Amino acid sequence: MKKITSKNLTKRLAQYGAMSAAVMAAADANGQVVYTDVDPDAVLNVGDIFSLDFTNDTFENLSINNPDGLAGGNAAIVFPSSGGALAGFTSGGYQYPFVLAEGDVIDAATGYTATGARGDLNYYGCAYSNSQWCGDVTDGYLGVKFLNLTTGSTHYGWVRLDTDVNGDNLMVVKDYAFEATPDTAIAAGDQGSLGFDDTAFDGFQYLVDASNNLSLKAATALEQVVLHNVLGQEIMSRQLSGTNEIISLASLETGVYIATVSIEGQTKSFQIVKR
Repeated sequence: MKKITSKNLTKRLAQYGAMSAAVMAAADANGQVVYTDVDPDAVLNVGDIFSLDFTNDTFENLSINNPDGLAGGNAAIVFPSSGGALAGFTSGGYQYPFVLAEGDVIDAATGYTATGARGDLNYYGCAYSNSQWCGDVTDGYLGVKFLNLTTGSTHYGWVRLDTDVNGDNLMVVKDYAFEATPDTAIAAGDQGSLGFDDTAFDGFQYLVDASNNLSLKAATALEQVVLHNVLGQEIMSRQLSGTNEIISLASLETGVYIATVSIEGQTKSFQIVKR
């Protein structure tokens, strides 16, 4: 696990991606799940903050906080931004996020906290009876609704967390995902394409360089690459035949895209950014 030790530390996805967070996606008839494995896990000590940008567009969608002595006690809190809210409810003027289980649906019908308001996962241990993240929570799912400020569309996602307020006082961020198709439900824990055997992608590497060229490398011949924008629209398709391929992104508008690569009939998708 990655242990974050400096006080008041903020990690953006763009920075964390350089430390090998894996981003993958799966397309089906209903939508496209974009999954990020925080590898190694981000361990938040008291005073640490993890900043999460689902769409990698430089706009923070959520910050996960392990505050230092908030109101004289320990707590686990989350702040939605970019017009976002948390799956949960309001009581006594406070916002309480649900602790979801794997498979729980996150969509427009899910109850939510007030837009942009702080969510209290756990405050003073279990002193607040409405806190659903009391005690030692392992593999709890936080549901998130957020606004993509680039497109103005609403998306749903999840974050998998461990919390132990008044125990070891650590929080752990393990992985997260969102549904790239606007206004489309996602199930907590849905990782999209990760369920299949992807041995064809052993050793696979990709990189967008300073000249906006997408470089693809694999041990086995690449077959195809398809690019979609954040609305799920196909904007480029190239047939490939080698183990080292370079695709120019110069004709694309600046923004975030999802690239899907095919090798031996298997596919893997990941986010890229055209600067």
